[in-house]
Amino acid sequence: MSHLGSSPSAKRRFRRGLGLAGVLVFSVPLLPDAAHAQTIDQQQAEVERIVDELERLHERADILAEDYAVAMDDQRRLNGDIDLAKGRVALRQAELAELQGDLSTVAVRAFTRSGTDVLGPLLSNADSYSDDLTRDQLSRVALKVGAGTSDDLGEAIRSLELEQIELNRLLGEAEQLADSISGMIDEVESATSTYESARDDAEAKLGQLIAAEEQRRSQLAFERLQRQLAAEQAAAGDSFSSGAAAEDSESASFAANYPAPSGLAGVAIQAALGQLGVPYRYATASPGVSFDCSGLTYYAWAQAGVSLPRNSRMQADAVPRVPIAAAQPGDLLFYYSPISHVGIYLGNGQLVHAPNSSTHVKVSNVNWSKVVAVGRPG
Repeated sequence: MSHLGSSPSAKRRFRRGLGLAGVLVFSVPLLPDAAHAQTIDQQQAEVERIVDELERLHERADILAEDYAVAMDDQRRLNGDIDLAKGRVALRQAELAELQGDLSTVAVRAFTRSGTDVLGPLLSNADSYSDDLTRDQLSRVALKVGAGTSDDLGEAIRSLELEQIELNRLLGEAEQLADSISGMIDEVESATSTYESARDDAEAKLGQLIAAEEQRRSQLAFERLQRQLAAEQAAAGDSFSSGAAAEDSESASFAANYPAPSGLAGVAIQAALGQLGVPYRYATASPGVSFDCSGLTYYAWAQAGVSLPRNSRMQADAVPRVPIAAAQPGDLLFYYSPISHVGIYLGNGQLVHAPNSSTHVKVSNVNWSKVVAVGRPG
């Protein structure tokens, strides 16, 4: 994982990040040796406590990583807006220069008496002319040589000023965002390292008990989701059988009308599986080089011709939702609140994803207890 620069301020941020990691590690009571557990119930209670803490640390690391990815997306969009604003400023400058050139020609012609001398009365008796009459006289001269009026010149100057103000605002926003981003990466890496250390310690001392507890929680969560879906489908059937309109029951309508699986799902799945082993890297989507979680889903579904936003929160807003228990291969599984992780469901309780607590794209068991939404692209 890379750090952003080696300036004193960056080093101070990194030391603060390490300090935070130390506090977090210290706040987790040392994991007891399994042999010290006096009873099976006590040992199970300790395993549950440890898994609770691992889940908390993992969620925190994922949320920080997603915040960083969102900030990077904001920076990319802001840079695009800045480029457009610079283009508008350049256009206004060119328009202003052209008007100034035309009006300069008008002044020279008037002074040398070239062409029609429409400025004669103005120059001979200027005191008798009001501002409006003066502007009208100048406008007549401008129109004689194909130039804009003085009003056009004033409008061009005001337009340029407004475009420059907007450009300066965007540049200031970009500078503030860059400062924020420079401090985020250390915090993300610190949180991720804290989680990985705690998990390594837990697995070394309690081995399969940790994995078994995690699987138990996931299975219970999925069974609960299945019961919920069955209840919604039964409610939908009762609504139709009683002649009630489906829209009168939001849950019944949702259960009955979510979209069917996409025929493109297989293409997206194969594209994602083709990246197994590719390293994880924050805010990237580079096939064969590196991915973050939403970068992988973005890339995989793009191979199927489906365009997704670049981060998991925007992806969740962009695709139709289906009940979690109705997830089918190819669906996007979204984790946590706020949404901070996404993977592609493979079926049979597995997904392919790029977890920030790993070093590469891999296939894992779905943690249904942490899935908060399922989206269906296509």
